[in-house]
Amino acid sequence: MKKEIRGQEKLMRYEDALSRVLGSVTRKLAVESVAVEQSLGRVLREDVRAGFNIPPFDKSAMDGYAVRARDTRGAAEDAPVTLRVIEDLPAGKSPRRKITAGHAARIMTGAPRPAGADAVVMVEQTERDDAAGAVRIFREVKPGENAGQAGEDVKKGALVLRSGSRIGPADMGMMAALGRARVKVSARPRVAVISTGDEVQVPGKKLGKGQIYDANGYSLTGLAALLHCDAKFLGIARDRAGELKKKIRAARGADVVALTGGVSMGDYDFVTGLLRSLTARQIFYKANIKPGKPTFAGIKGKQLFFGLPGNPVSCMVCFELFVRPALEKMAGRSAIGMPRGRAVLDVDLKLKPGRRKFIRAAVVGSGPELRVRPYFNQKSGVLSSMVESDVLLDIPGDSSSLAAGTQVELWWLWEDRAWRS
Repeated sequence: MKKEIRGQEKLMRYEDALSRVLGSVTRKLAVESVAVEQSLGRVLREDVRAGFNIPPFDKSAMDGYAVRARDTRGAAEDAPVTLRVIEDLPAGKSPRRKITAGHAARIMTGAPRPAGADAVVMVEQTERDDAAGAVRIFREVKPGENAGQAGEDVKKGALVLRSGSRIGPADMGMMAALGRARVKVSARPRVAVISTGDEVQVPGKKLGKGQIYDANGYSLTGLAALLHCDAKFLGIARDRAGELKKKIRAARGADVVALTGGVSMGDYDFVTGLLRSLTARQIFYKANIKPGKPTFAGIKGKQLFFGLPGNPVSCMVCFELFVRPALEKMAGRSAIGMPRGRAVLDVDLKLKPGRRKFIRAAVVGSGPELRVRPYFNQKSGVLSSMVESDVLLDIPGDSSSLAAGTQVELWWLWEDRAWRS
């Protein structure tokens, strides 16, 4: 066997590695019905069409008076037009009378507009005369002014929400507006998270010499929860094959098992070898990216395994780059992966050519252009960079420097910072 020279092994392009991962996801999760109020963040598994117009009737968009626009011609502060008020229409009450010449109806926002009325005069531009049963109009209105039309929001039969989209707050409101009480969604993906290493300790316990508290187990569990997975942290497996095997057995039933640490080339980095020995077929190992080169993906039966780097930044970034797309494909989501966009660098950026880089950065300033500023410390062990950053900047491997003002591609980090993806 030809021995690889350290640092010169062939690394897989990100797109090729991701393609292999997605190609290994050959099934969709089960469909289940949930109450609309419990559907936030779930992946829709049916098209939602409108069974009726929204709004279902012509309505008032303001508190005021429903009128025929032609009856307000010439109305002004010093020359008001007086109309007889024939009906009072609070929201929820159907009109009984038609508006004819010289008449008006007092109307509230959202109330059905009576026949004959083609506009609404705002209450601020009127004066009631209760003794005369009339209203004085101080401003001329045009046909359609302050008047909502039936179906102007959604027309009957329209496709409102597509299968494969992630349900957001507005989507929940729209389904409720359509009278839907329940909706079909993907079952929650089951994710098991395992930390590895003698050097990590459970938060709350005393640190031994050379130990640090485990952050990755909690970050990964949180990332999975953001994707509305059923995420379980199975704890820490020490650097002994028996312990790791026990944790992997405990992960049976999970759709995805995410392990962190033990995937590099050190004497105690045995995660990838153990997974292979357990007959997990390798999908890929090592990608041409920074951070996150020593990432492993494998499959055994229907279960996907990801061996993620132990450095906290690499661990989180590689979850977003590889694990997230796999989970979203399982769930039947149509838009897979982190939301992307473009922005302008706020400062000069110096780089060492080599692997494709994902630079942590914050969105800064305001104005017509989206501007981003890279975090000052890009080391893969600096977890504070993930706390402070909003995006990853996707920088080609051959770049050595980028000047302030250069346009760059960005990937949004968190769903709660860029809901629509």
